[in-house]
Amino acid sequence: MAKPRKEASTPEAPIVPQVGDKVRPGRSEMIYEISHVSHDGAEVKLHVPGTNLERFRVRTDTLTFVERKPPARTSNPFTNAEPTFDAAAVLERIRSVERENIQRLEGDIALLTKYLKTQDAPKSVIGIIEGLSSETASSWKNAIERVVELLED
Repeated sequence: MAKPRKEASTPEAPIVPQVGDKVRPGRSEMIYEISHVSHDGAEVKLHVPGTNLERFRVRTDTLTFVERKPPARTSNPFTNAEPTFDAAAVLERIRSVERENIQRLEGDIALLTKYLKTQDAPKSVIGIIEGLSSETASSWKNAIERVVELLED
C-alpha cells in the first residue's frame, strides 16, 4: 500500500510593511516610523517622529516590527480601505514645522540685523525687521488655533 504524501507546510507570508508601523532597522536601538513603502514592498523610507532624521531605501527583511498600525476596516472586504486620518499626528507635524520655521527665521533676522547695524541702517528699519519674528509667531499661533478648531469638528 502506498504511503500518503505529506503536504508541504505553507510558509508564512512575509509581513507587509505599512506607513505608520514602528520598526527597528538592523541592530539599531532607535525606533523609527515607516513613512513610505516602495511599490514592491521590498524597501521603505524611515523617519524618527518629531525630528528630521530619515533613512532611505531600507530593506524590509532587516526590520524588526515594534508596533503595527492596524489596517483600516471597510464594510466591503473586496474594496480598498480608505486611509485613516490621524488628527493628532497632523497637528504634531504642523507644530514641528512651526518650531523649525520660527527658529530659522529668528536666526536669519539676527544675521540681518547685525548686517544692518554694520551698514549704519536707521533704527526704524532694524525695528521693522526685528518685528517680523513676533508677527510670524502670532500668525502661526492664529493658524494653529484655526486648524485645531477645524480638526475638532
